[in-house]
Amino acid sequence: MGKIDQRIKLSLLFLLACLATQAQYNIGFEPSTALPFSESGNLRLATAGGFSSPQFSPIHFNDDGEEDLFVFDRNNDIWRTYLYNSTTSEYDYHPELESNFPSTLNELVLLRDYNCDGFMDIFTYNNGKFAVYKNDGAFPPSFQLVTNAIQSDYGSLVTSAFILPGDIPAIVDVDNDGDIDILTFGNGDSENSVVWHENLSMDQFGNCDSLEFKVNTECWGGFQEPPNASNLEAISCRPEVSPPTPFDLAARHHPGSTLLLTDTDNDGDMDIAIGDIQTKTFVYAPNVGDASSPDIDVSAQSTNFPSATNPANMQYMIAGYELDANHDGKNDLLVTTNNNIDSSCNDGHTWLYLNTASSGAVYELATKSFLLEEMVDLGSGAVPVVMDVSGDGLDDLIIASDFYRSPTSNRRSRLNYFENVGTATSPSFSLTDGDFANTSNFAFQAAHPALGDLDNDGDLDMLIGDADGFLHYFRNNPIGGVASFTLVAPNYMGINSIDQNAAPEIADINGDGLLDLLVGERVGTIAYFENTGTLSSAQFASAPTIAEFGKIDVSFFCCNGFAAPRYVNNPAFGDKPYLFVGTSEKRINVYEIRTNLSDSFKMADSIFILSDRITPAISDFDSDEIFDLLVGTGEGGLKYMQRDGNYPAGVPSLRRTAYTQGISVFPNPTSDVLTIQVPESAMATITVLDALGQVSLQKALNNTESYMLDVAGLQSGVYFLHWTTQQHSAVTSFIVQ
Repeated sequence: MGKIDQRIKLSLLFLLACLATQAQYNIGFEPSTALPFSESGNLRLATAGGFSSPQFSPIHFNDDGEEDLFVFDRNNDIWRTYLYNSTTSEYDYHPELESNFPSTLNELVLLRDYNCDGFMDIFTYNNGKFAVYKNDGAFPPSFQLVTNAIQSDYGSLVTSAFILPGDIPAIVDVDNDGDIDILTFGNGDSENSVVWHENLSMDQFGNCDSLEFKVNTECWGGFQEPPNASNLEAISCRPEVSPPTPFDLAARHHPGSTLLLTDTDNDGDMDIAIGDIQTKTFVYAPNVGDASSPDIDVSAQSTNFPSATNPANMQYMIAGYELDANHDGKNDLLVTTNNNIDSSCNDGHTWLYLNTASSGAVYELATKSFLLEEMVDLGSGAVPVVMDVSGDGLDDLIIASDFYRSPTSNRRSRLNYFENVGTATSPSFSLTDGDFANTSNFAFQAAHPALGDLDNDGDLDMLIGDADGFLHYFRNNPIGGVASFTLVAPNYMGINSIDQNAAPEIADINGDGLLDLLVGERVGTIAYFENTGTLSSAQFASAPTIAEFGKIDVSFFCCNGFAAPRYVNNPAFGDKPYLFVGTSEKRINVYEIRTNLSDSFKMADSIFILSDRITPAISDFDSDEIFDLLVGTGEGGLKYMQRDGNYPAGVPSLRRTAYTQGISVFPNPTSDVLTIQVPESAMATITVLDALGQVSLQKALNNTESYMLDVAGLQSGVYFLHWTTQQHSAVTSFIVQ
């Protein structure tokens, strides 16, 4: 071994030892459910994060014999994991299980046991195709990719089985032969009818552990749903099968269409219920044929499904999911929306119908807020800030929400006041005012508050950013020690340079004793406005002092970063000031603020959180001198994270499972560009450290297995490249010449 190899080996061992003793994944933050909330009763699932467009699937997370629950949310490509508690007959939120699922899940996730081993596998969307992950059968489960594109025989060619983005297919044994089939709206000549991809596993191999499909027919059930209509029409099926139109040329007549196949009349064949983009109800029709020769009776179609007394009715793109919610041995029905835009309901939209029949299905509506009624869910776009509103010395919470839409009502953006009715060491937050400071009167959209004493009178005032990029100043004039906010300056200081979704933060950024202003933007950048006034009379120019503060851009792709900055200068995170910036990319980026504010800031750390449009609030909620993290989510809820100690930001973490195959880097040595190949496609961070363990570069990767890193600015020497995801890590070395 040469001297350079020995130096690399010794340095790497030293580095690993240092990191193992100092580093903490997520700066030590771990998901927690220990922060209590109440709203007309205790919210048992308070910090589960909220729902927007959930997709429900059963799964076994442990070996207790009880079916648990997996919920994927199409709106933001996030998921939640619940264990069924047979003692209480309730679902308990267990966020620690979420990391067991592949990070690339998107648009569609349905769990089905395709190989009949008793364990639920994953069917998910992949650019117009179906990807499948196999459950390894362990507890808790892990998943291995089986195929990234299910193939189906269209007669003239074998190609990928097609699915439109946003559609919910039926993945079910429709012909009762023992293997899983797929039914979905097609494209090209079959864009208005249901294509049956018949699984041939039992026919060809005598077992159900294969994914061998052929198109049996492009008009299953002999009906169609015409473009821009919801009524079903009988049609004659063509004998020949047409291959699908290329994905980029595919028609979009049925985006977001949902298929529910269920045997409601217990006659051994599947009936159908369809939800679509222009409907608030299902269109249900019975199958008067049989399992192998289906015949949907369009003359008997009805919108009174699943109950004539209480039919499902909510805007828009309604979807249904079968599972045994009350564990009585019969499939119940969960109904919700399948829309990822703001025209759909985002509250009171998880309707649970219990099956009361001894055979077949008779559905009775049990609740319109399954799980939602037990969590903080304010609609969409929750933004928490911490403040002693009541003047009792305890930290309360003000939580903004973007908008709220239920099947029966709409609400504008507003502030929600949760008073701390607990103690300093045992906080408990209760909703006291659902329209704090009467903010709904001002017709804000995407309200985003920040707090600071802008007039130097000893109390915290408030700025609210809105969707149009404007700021609005609310002065605090406490009454009897209780905060009282009044809008005194709409369109504050004429600041009009923020494009969309202004996310303000008030802090002394330049160290001159005056409170400055940072404003995050939807595009992912942050604008800095220097306070040129006085302590009692803040003054800001209408244009930013620095338009792209720290050269920060949290958007992986233009232009939806939703930067939400919070200034942190707290020894609990180290001896430097940092910006904790919420993003729409399932992470909080942590940047070290340089002395020269015009410099490019280094991303010192990141905190992974499985939510969208994250807005952080940091406080020592339980007064144990260890700082906690509460985040608002794009789904309208909250996520809570705790630490077992105060760990500094900026130290790379090895608290993950090491990958045995490691990372490949080339050319090595290099002088300009280093090509990096990593073990898996996942949201990850690459950190480059010098031989002393100091961070030289840090980059975020978004689901890529190959990356080209510019190292031309590094001095000659030995460096270490540390790759980390939520679950894995790997380290390698390289040389810059």
